[in-house]
Amino acid sequence: ADISRTVAVRSLGRYRVRGYDLVGTVSDQAYGGVVSETEAGWAAVRATRGEVLTYNGAVIEAFFHSTCGGRTEAVEEVFSGAPQVYLRSVSDRDPAGTAYCAISPRFRWREEWAGEDLVRVLRANAGIAKLSGDQIPVPGDLQVGARSPTGRVAELMVSGGGRVVPLGGNKVVRQVLRGADGGWLRSTAFSVQATRSGGRIVRLVAEGGGNGHGVGMCQWGAVGRARAGFSYPDILSAYFPGTEIRRLF
Repeated sequence: ADISRTVAVRSLGRYRVRGYDLVGTVSDQAYGGVVSETEAGWAAVRATRGEVLTYNGAVIEAFFHSTCGGRTEAVEEVFSGAPQVYLRSVSDRDPAGTAYCAISPRFRWREEWAGEDLVRVLRANAGIAKLSGDQIPVPGDLQVGARSPTGRVAELMVSGGGRVVPLGGNKVVRQVLRGADGGWLRSTAFSVQATRSGGRIVRLVAEGGGNGHGVGMCQWGAVGRARAGFSYPDILSAYFPGTEIRRLF
């Protein structure tokens, strides 16, 4: 509840010319409507009334995601802007080394593309990388070109026909190399293995962990920490180090 309220307060005035402050999607904060509300959710809202997270007295920019896979990501690796002390990469593992978010159904995942499907997916989504479809070659190979300090893919290299095309950035990688269901690739914490024949990829497999951009609070990790006996202030301070809870109203 504190994180949702912090997002809302931080968003005040963002869309003033449109007549509202935030939208009910993942662009700001997903909201399924009144039918999605629960008594447990309302109890948390009432118990934390008026509370937000602050750093040096200012309301923070609070990011969160579904599943980090064992370690969160630093904000500058995903979003533009200056690094923030309270949005650095932190471990999400217990003293035994088990990830608190291991209970997530998206903790580990696997995607597979046949060669022709891979070409179609890359070319259909090339615009995300500010490329036209025909600028993406028929892949003779696809490799990880760079990783962030946490091991997440920062750049993919698609090679074929004597060309090498880089696809860089968390959002670009996840939106161009989409899954079989057409949605964003679940995360950039993955490895790839290509099977080639006749000078081109005939099968590509990606195996990874986590779901979402990885910045800020891991929602499944927060559940795991709560089940392990952490209080909500302890959970928030783990994901947003150096912050304080402040009551605004």
